[in-house]
Amino acid sequence: MMNLVKRKNGFTLVELLIVIAIISILTIVTVGQFQTARARARDAQRKGDLGNMAKALQMYYADYGVFPAENDINVLLQSGSEFKDGDYTYMKVVPTEKKLDTDFCYKTNADNTAYGLFGNLEVTSDIDCSSANGVKHTYDCEGVDYCYGLTSPNTKLTIDGTLE
Repeated sequence: MMNLVKRKNGFTLVELLIVIAIISILTIVTVGQFQTARARARDAQRKGDLGNMAKALQMYYADYGVFPAENDINVLLQSGSEFKDGDYTYMKVVPTEKKLDTDFCYKTNADNTAYGLFGNLEVTSDIDCSSANGVKHTYDCEGVDYCYGLTSPNTKLTIDGTLE
C-alpha cells in the first residue's frame, strides 16, 4: 500500500510574520539613515553658500578696501537678491536659508575692515557646529545664536560673536 502524505507548498503564518518584521526593521533603519544623509547634504550646501558669499565679500573688499555695511548684506541674505555695486556684480544670487527658522547673518567690526558670516546647521553634532570637547558653539549675530561662522582672513571670531 502506498503511503499518501500531503505536502505543503506555502509558508506558514509565523514564517510570513517573521519576514514582514525583518523587512520593517530594515526599512526603518534605512529611512532614518536617508533622512540624516539629506540633512548633512543640506548642511554642506549651507557651508558652500556661506563660503561663496565670503568670496564675493573678499572681491568687494579688494575693490573698495572695506566690507559692505551690515544692513545692506543682511537684506540680501534674506531676500536672495543680486549682490552688485554699480556695474560690478559680485554674486548673481545671494544664498538664503530655506529650511531652518533663522536666516544667515552678517556683521562687521566698527570700521568695516573685518566681517563674520553666520548660519545654523541641521545636524548639530557636525564637527563645525561643536567644539573639540563636544560643547556647542553659539555665535551671537543680531541677538540670534548661530553654531557655524566664517570670518574674513584678517580677523578672529570669539564665541560671543565679537570680531577681533
